[in-house]
Amino acid sequence: MLHDAFARALEAHGVRDRAELVWQSCFGRCTQGPNVLVREVLTVEPPALGTGFATLPGPRGSTALYNRMDEARTERVVAQHVLGGQIVRDLIEPPGGIRPIDPVASSRRNS
Repeated sequence: MLHDAFARALEAHGVRDRAELVWQSCFGRCTQGPNVLVREVLTVEPPALGTGFATLPGPRGSTALYNRMDEARTERVVAQHVLGGQIVRDLIEPPGGIRPIDPVASSRRNS
């Protein structure tokens, strides 16, 4: 089961206590599923009173909806995205499942 695979990968990397793993019913992309949403949940401390400015840190969270997930892909998502903060772009499809043409890969195949 995919949920269990993510729990195992988070545990293996020692981040299970820092990650929330929950079920979600629908992302509206069932034809591209199973789908997994990974997002950073930021906690922001309120600014100290009397500073004169109420500034908050800029956005730094990364969010991605991964498509056609299986147990083999969970390790990459946990290692690269959850731990490394880098979205694994090749595991994301646009709505409808049609991938844009990669001109670099296409030119290599035609050479």
